[in-house]
This record gives sequence, structure tokens and C-alpha cells, in this order.
Amino acid sequence: MDAFRKAVACETAPVSRRFRAAKAWARHADSRHDSALDAYQAAIELLPRLAMLGLDLSSRQQALTSGTDGLACAAAACAIDSGQFERAVELLEEGRAVFWSQALQLRTPMSDLRKVAPELEETLRDISLALEQGSLRDVSRDMSDNSQQKTSMEREAVRLHRLNDKWLATLEEVRQLEGFEDFLRPRRISTLLGAAVEGPVVILNASKAGCAALILTSLNGVQHVPLALTFANVTVLVDLMRIATVPGHRDLTSSVSIRAHIEGFLQQILPSTTQQLMRPSLESRDMTRVQTHHQYNDFQMVLAVLWLLVVRPVFQSLGLEKSDTLPSLWWCPTGPFTFLPIHAGGIYNSGEPHDVPVSDPFKVMAVIEPNTPGQSRLQYTIDELQRIESHVPEKDLIKFQSANVEEVVLHLPTTSIAHFACHGQQHPENPLESALMLHNGPLKVSQIMQQPTPNARLAFLGACQTAMGDKTLPDEAIHLASTLLFAGFRRVVGTMWSISDEDGPKVADAFYKYLYRKKPSNIADTFQPDTREAARALHVAIDKLRAEGVTFKRWVPFIHMGR
Repeated sequence: MDAFRKAVACETAPVSRRFRAAKAWARHADSRHDSALDAYQAAIELLPRLAMLGLDLSSRQQALTSGTDGLACAAAACAIDSGQFERAVELLEEGRAVFWSQALQLRTPMSDLRKVAPELEETLRDISLALEQGSLRDVSRDMSDNSQQKTSMEREAVRLHRLNDKWLATLEEVRQLEGFEDFLRPRRISTLLGAAVEGPVVILNASKAGCAALILTSLNGVQHVPLALTFANVTVLVDLMRIATVPGHRDLTSSVSIRAHIEGFLQQILPSTTQQLMRPSLESRDMTRVQTHHQYNDFQMVLAVLWLLVVRPVFQSLGLEKSDTLPSLWWCPTGPFTFLPIHAGGIYNSGEPHDVPVSDPFKVMAVIEPNTPGQSRLQYTIDELQRIESHVPEKDLIKFQSANVEEVVLHLPTTSIAHFACHGQQHPENPLESALMLHNGPLKVSQIMQQPTPNARLAFLGACQTAMGDKTLPDEAIHLASTLLFAGFRRVVGTMWSISDEDGPKVADAFYKYLYRKKPSNIADTFQPDTREAARALHVAIDKLRAEGVTFKRWVPFIHMGR
């Protein structure tokens, strides 16, 4: 193990080689040597250098894809195994969402540093601006590029590489100042517990070593709740969910071999009482059942497992019981858990499915696209806009029908609530190319990231797949919903998969009715809805949709992100 430690510490070696050595060290030491946590820590600390800020966005994402997936989860599992629950949380914080952490560093206010060392603050501000602009550059090459163009791109890459080195050196210089020892370092547990002031934060960790929940509360610190699921179990649930939500889906359990696998899996992990409850669904051999019944059975199985083996153990640990007064709780899934609807876990059967206001002008921007070129018609989006109009005062509403990308981008900085009812497109190879499909083209993730949004409070993405991440980087959460969080929106309503067009108006109507329920009768009066109630408003809206008896596929995908 000493040889691994020396290889990782060798500053003259390429970062990629040191990173591979750190991973090998962790792999050999895990469960065998007391240096395992040191190995994982070393590997995680190299991640920001592996995907350095001098690279363009696509290259940084590619660097994170190359062998980093699952690293933070494995490190946390190692810490949990040794009883160091607080350190497990810190490792997850440092090793996940590296892409966004780096981007946020470049936008971090430095007012405290300005008071002590204004020259260092100015240097960092200049470097951060140059690095952020450089990361958005187009590095794609074409056969028609001449030698001068290629040379120019290479010089720019070298310049940004040097800027990155200067950024790191300046950070170290700042950290020599008294009171700035942890400047822009990963947050420690004392800071992270502050996220649980308004309610518990539940981290779901999934790794090859096992699954566990880490519950953060402001009073009790970090509690560990072991989960009776393996990584393979969670992966099976993810596969089942994906098939159940694919258009034209055919029931996974219609395959005899896979049916046997699912039944064996359920018998292994579910209590006998629940198996009896679900037995009619599992034993049905009627191949003429309608498609929605197929999907219903798949959803039943997944949501039952999530309730019994994930949600209920957490609730029991927190002492939560059914109540008319709903508490606030934030789920923070990792690994394959990020693809599962944890928020909807429960036992269901065919009969009964079990910010402080600001003084700035408050504007709601509603963008609807009923006829996007090259996409299927979304006829209900017009109705959706009408529902929004019935709740939001006209003086506060900016409406776009068949909008241009440029128009929407122009209004983003002054928008408090942004509502999109349009097609969404997830780009599996490069999530930064994922987009909301507008009339004259795609509004891409990379474009939204460039916009300042000082008034942003809430974004409602009534589009397809707005909160579905990249399966190769589940812990980086690069999707449309997270982009708007990064851009400054404090809360985002998104969807985990494609939604039914007809449900958009229903959910929007109940959602905005709840947010604007205290609106004064005099339209001249100033009123700003409390967007901190967005999660509850969505809960109310989905409850109303469920009351219509719709299938799981239609109500489960809606989720709330943020605080």
C-alpha cells in the first residue's frame, strides 16, 4: 500500500496516472487495509484536477465519465462500514456533482476576501471570468479547418491550462490568510448540517458494498439506516422502471424468464404479507391485458419495494407517522437511486392508491410550444397557458407562444417563475446539449448556464425528461432541471420521464391555484406568491391528478428539486 501512496503523491506524474493509482489503491485496500479511506480521499481530491476548469464543458464531462462513476458512493460505503457516518457525508459531498461544484466556484461571491486582500480577490475574479467564458468555447473541429484555425485553438487551450494553474496557485495563496484556510474547499459536516434546518435531508447511498440511508438532521447530526437492498437489486428496479415508462412498453413480466427473475427477487426481499397483496398481479397470465395494466403492475412492484425497503425504514427512524400536517423532507439519491421515484414509494392496489418575498418586480414567464417543428403536436399546452392565466395576474405574466430562443433567453434574467410547456430532449452522449425544444430551435443546457438570473425563484418544466440524468454519470445530475438550479432558480419542478400531454394543464392549474390562493381580490394590489411552498403545491396537484385514477406512469414522474 505504501507504493500506491507514493505513486498518488508524486506531483510530477500526470494527474490521470495518479488518479488511476489512487483508484487501484482504494480497490485493493477496501475491506482489507486501514488505508482504504485515505485512498478514496486521495482519488476524490484529484477529480477537480482531472476535469480541470481550463477544459471546455464537453471535455470536463468526458473526463468525469472516464472511470469516476460510483467512486464517491464506494468511498461513502467504506466510511459507513467503519462507522464514520459524518465522513461518509463529506466524501459524497466532495465526490459528487464535481462539474457543478467547479462551476459554482467560479461564481462564488468573494466580498469577505475583498475586505482583507482586494488584490487577490480581483485576481480570482478576473481568472474565474476568463475560465468560465473559455469553458463555453466551441472546440469541435472540421476537416475544412485550416492550419491557422487549428493553431489558434491549440494556443487557446494552452492559455486556459495556464489560467487553471494560476487559479489553483492563487487559491493556495488565499488559504494562507488567517480565517481563509478552507476558502472554496469542500464543505465539512458542520456546514452541511445547516441544510437540514428546515427538515431532514436523506442521502441514499448505493454501491457494490451495499445500500444505506444517511439522515441529516439539525439536532441529531447524521443517522445511519441500513437498507435491505443490494446494488444489483436497485439496478433491476431501474431496468423495470425504464421499460415501464418507454412508449409502446410491453410488460417486462410477460417474459417467462424475466418473470421468474422478478418473482424470485420479490420473494427474497418482500415480506410474505406484501407478496400476498401483490400476488394477483404477479400471477396474471392473461396476455390480452391492456397496456396500462401492464405498466400498472410494473409500477406496483417498484413502488412497493421502494416503500418497504427504502422509504418506510427512513420514516420509522425519524418517527414520522401519517398526518394531515405534512413535514418537509429532502431526498438526496446517489448512483442508480437517482433514476427511481423515491418520492412515490408506497403500497398501491387497483382500487385505492394507497422564499421570502422580495421587493423586485415579480414576473412569471410562460413559454408554450404546441407546434414545434419536427415534434409531435402538444395540443393541450394552449389549455395549460389558459389555466396559468386564470391564476397569475395579467400584469405579472409574460406569455410566449411559438417563442424564439433569443426571446426567452432575453427574459430569463428578469424572470421570477419560468414555466415551460414544450418538448424536452435529453442528449445521452452529451447532457450539456440537452434542450427545451422551442419554435426556432433548441434552448440548450449550455445556453441557460450562461445567463445571470438574479430574480429567479421557481422553474416549472412541464416538458419531457427534464430531470432525467445521464446514466453514465448519475451522480453528476447534468440535466435540464439541475441546470436551472445552477442558473439561480431556487426550486425546480421537473419530470423523470415523458408526461402525458393532457396532464400538463391539470397539474399546472392545481399548482398555481395553490401558490396564488392568497391573491388579493383587487388586481391592482401587489402580490408575490411564496415559492417556498412549491413542493407542497406540487403535492396538492399530484394528489388531485391521482384522484382521477390515472396510471402510475402519469403521476409518478413529477418531482420537486431545491429548497
